[in-house]
Formats: sequence, C-alpha cells, structure tokens
Amino acid sequence: MSDERNEKILQSELMQIMQRMKKIRLNILSEQVIYSEYYALEQIDRYVKEHPGSIGIYVSELAESMKIVPSSASRLLNTMEGKGLITRKVDTGSRRNIFVCLTPAGRDILTSTARDMDLLKSQIIRRMGPEDISRLIGLWGKLADIMEDEMHQLLERRKKRTEERP
Repeated sequence: MSDERNEKILQSELMQIMQRMKKIRLNILSEQVIYSEYYALEQIDRYVKEHPGSIGIYVSELAESMKIVPSSASRLLNTMEGKGLITRKVDTGSRRNIFVCLTPAGRDILTSTARDMDLLKSQIIRRMGPEDISRLIGLWGKLADIMEDEMHQLLERRKKRTEERP
C-alpha cells in the first residue's frame, strides 16, 4: 500500500475517533447540571480551598481557569445562578469586581457529581492501566499542541490570502 493511501486511511481513522470521543457526553453524570456547570463548580470550590479566607473567585479568574472568554463565563454563570448553584457578590474593595460563590445547593450537586466523576475516572484508569493512561495523556497533549499550532497557522495563511486579494 502506498504512503499516500496509508495517510488517507490514517486521516479518516483520526477523524472517526475524534468524532466518537466528541459524542461521549459527560452530561449524563448529573441530572441537575451539564458538564460545563459541574466544571465551573469544581473550579470555584478549588479556588476557595486554595485561597483560605476568600469568599469566592472573580469572574475573570474563573474564565481563565476554565479557558473560556469572560462573556462565555458570564452566560454560564447566569444559568447557574438561575438554578441556585452560585451567587455573585460585589467586591467591597473594588466595586467593579464580582466574586462568584457556591450556594449550599451548588455544593451538594458538586459533591454528588464529583463522586460519580471520580468513579468514572478510576474505572477508566483501572481498565486501561496506568501506563497506557500516562502514555495517552502525553500523546493527547502532543496532539492538542500540534492541532493548536496547525489551526493557528491555517488562520494565518487564510488571513494572508485575504490581505493579498485585490
């Protein structure tokens, strides 16, 4: 089989496995929250534990820790606030900054969902084996780095072509 044919097969298999992974929905771990809400609850809780005396996390810091833009974080927080999972409090030291805090309901959902999430992760590691998981994490990291770099280069090439057009 030619190298070109092998590459086409690998391209197809890569896209199929990426689609398959994309279809796996972690949202089924909780009936009350979707995965992004769970992840936000987890980030808020982690921040408060790492910063004793803090009442919550700034919206901008939450967005940064979740690797999303602040406007997306605000939309997510609006939904979570509507569900009674978080509250927002104005920072008395700087009235422009808003703290995000877990409510008791948010903490309860975080606790119950975290148990299921921990069990899922433990089962995956047990079934795959720690060595394979470590290798996979390294390879996934490498893949993500390459994809980010290639997407950046693609956008740069597109931008250059657009600028060169009369």
